[in-house]
Amino acid sequence: MKDFQEIPLKKPSRDVDSLKSFPDPEKRFSGELRVDYVDGVQWILAEDLSYRTEAGEICTARKGFIFDFASIPWWLGWLYPKTGDGSPYGIGSLFHDWLYCHRKIGGRPIKRIEADNLFYEINIYVGVGWWTSSRMYRAVRMFGWLPWGQRKKEDIIP
Repeated sequence: MKDFQEIPLKKPSRDVDSLKSFPDPEKRFSGELRVDYVDGVQWILAEDLSYRTEAGEICTARKGFIFDFASIPWWLGWLYPKTGDGSPYGIGSLFHDWLYCHRKIGGRPIKRIEADNLFYEINIYVGVGWWTSSRMYRAVRMFGWLPWGQRKKEDIIP
């Protein structure tokens, strides 16, 4: 993986200010969602961002993590933009991507269903509607086995 400073950044094709502000009524998040655009698909986390789960565990996505927000098929992009423009599911997608790559919450190894459940928990917490949250949850439960299973042990972020 390239060092954070070596990755050439591009200007995003659209404004991402909507990603920087999302509801946090119980102050479960610590840090700010700061991202830089890497290419036509990927983003890089510019600083650590943590979330305290309903169970009280801390999940921290670390600075330098490269992700694509929601893995939405191109033909559904008009309905569900990858970054969640206008809906805060982008933050749930970030943590979901992190958990699929890191596979731990607070140092505790997790199973795929725990990553998927946290995705749903965060989406509901930040105000994504039940309809959208449940549809996205069903999609990651149905199709998430592929990226989870394809990741090699040596590619899992320690």
